[in-house]
Amino acid sequence: MEFRQLVESYRHAVGLDFKEPSTIILEADRKRSDLRLRLAQAISKPAPEDEIAQLRADLEIAEVTFQNMKAAEGL
Repeated sequence: MEFRQLVESYRHAVGLDFKEPSTIILEADRKRSDLRLRLAQAISKPAPEDEIAQLRADLEIAEVTFQNMKAAEGL
């Protein structure tokens, strides 16, 4: 999402129509990235299967929430 923010800042700088991502969307993207990292770490080390399953479920919810937020804001 930071790339999208950079693109929109460029569009604004050159006078094109732009749509800045809201802070809520950026926060949701950070949460999604954090969950991806935690899941990768849990898989790489011997973690309990229920912990991995919970992280996968949390990540899936975060992914869907993020996509819905993007769609609602037209990004």
